[in-house]
Amino acid sequence: MAADHVFPIAVVTILLRTDPDGTAVGVVLAGRLVALVAFAVFGGVWADRLPRKVVMALSQLALVLTVATVALWPAPEPVLLGAAVFLAGGTEAFFRPAFQACLASVLPGDLHRTGVGMTSASWRIGAATGSVAGALAVTLLDPRAALWLAVAGFAVSALLLRRVDEPPAVHELRLPVSAEIRQGVTEVSRRPWMAVVISVTALHQTFVVAPAQVLLPVTTASPYRSVLDGMYGLTLAALSLGGLIGAVVAMRLSPRRPGLVAMVGLLPYGLVPLALMEPVVPGWVFTSYLLAGIGLEISAIEWILGMLRTVRPDRQARVASLEWMAALSTAPVALALTVPLSHALGPDLFLTVSAATALLPLLALFVPGLLLFNGGSGTESGADGTGAGRGTGFGPELGRGLGPEPRTGLGPGLGAGPDPGPERGANPSRI
Repeated sequence: MAADHVFPIAVVTILLRTDPDGTAVGVVLAGRLVALVAFAVFGGVWADRLPRKVVMALSQLALVLTVATVALWPAPEPVLLGAAVFLAGGTEAFFRPAFQACLASVLPGDLHRTGVGMTSASWRIGAATGSVAGALAVTLLDPRAALWLAVAGFAVSALLLRRVDEPPAVHELRLPVSAEIRQGVTEVSRRPWMAVVISVTALHQTFVVAPAQVLLPVTTASPYRSVLDGMYGLTLAALSLGGLIGAVVAMRLSPRRPGLVAMVGLLPYGLVPLALMEPVVPGWVFTSYLLAGIGLEISAIEWILGMLRTVRPDRQARVASLEWMAALSTAPVALALTVPLSHALGPDLFLTVSAATALLPLLALFVPGLLLFNGGSGTESGADGTGAGRGTGFGPELGRGLGPEPRTGLGPGLGAGPDPGPERGANPSRI
């Protein structure tokens, strides 16, 4: 997880040293989400077909090769960086659903909340460590040193996955890929509350998380040019620290209305656009990201638990991947258009609209079944096979990686990472 945050810091630093305006940052970050959306359903299908630890290990090895190529390149250009970020998003599309479903398969149902919480906490510790390490590497050495640090982290991750004791999966008769994708869509469509959460998350990612992901490094570049690299990394660390606090809190919760908790958890991210208004005050920026991380992680854990409780085990990876595909489908456009729209509307008006959009999750609370994350499916047969337990909810952070995302994944933003996340991302670290 630490490597997921080192890599995006190195990429953003390289881009801003050649393009202080930040336009390239948004375009490059969009590449990760395009890959996530393009490969998400396929990642979920294959995570349901193959041993999940194998899928995760291969994704980490692919990252080793991708980041090492960038580190060895004499002078990385935006096109190369964009391609690397795109490939990283593709590996994430396979890793995330495999990880989420694997967790349910190795733990009994009564330990799901503790397991998801502890996993989220470990991801956030890794994210905070990676953000600080990345900031120190680019500040004291150079971005290339940060890239090699990320390579080492991904290699260690691949080796550690060999120790996962995953029970053999009991699969239904395998169908064509298209039919299995439709099964995942059916699982979501039978639960209106699930479809609404995904839609709300998509709006949250598009109008709140994505703009902040681009404008954080761009806004701090002007008044804090001498400490830009350090401030960017430390801000991502604050987001991850908030996620860690949120994970610890979530482990101790037993909400009677998990949907309410999940939707309210998305609200603090609305403070982030306000904190990025001029004049930028570092303490206010750090605090807003800390609170955003707390809320996003609680929301993410409630969502994950609800999905594990209500969706049958052999289809969970597909549902998880569909959530990411739908929730992040419009975020690439938002990332690419953030800087042009900010210039056209004026930064303050643009950020005000973004902050106001963070209130949209409150409207979802009127949807039947959402407060309890239950109902509407006809049958509720989750990971424990009984339907017992509680629901969940992260709207995806922009996954692990480039830029703050509140969920599990390539760090905050590369997927922040909608942490996500983890993370939702994560994400993660969803954004």
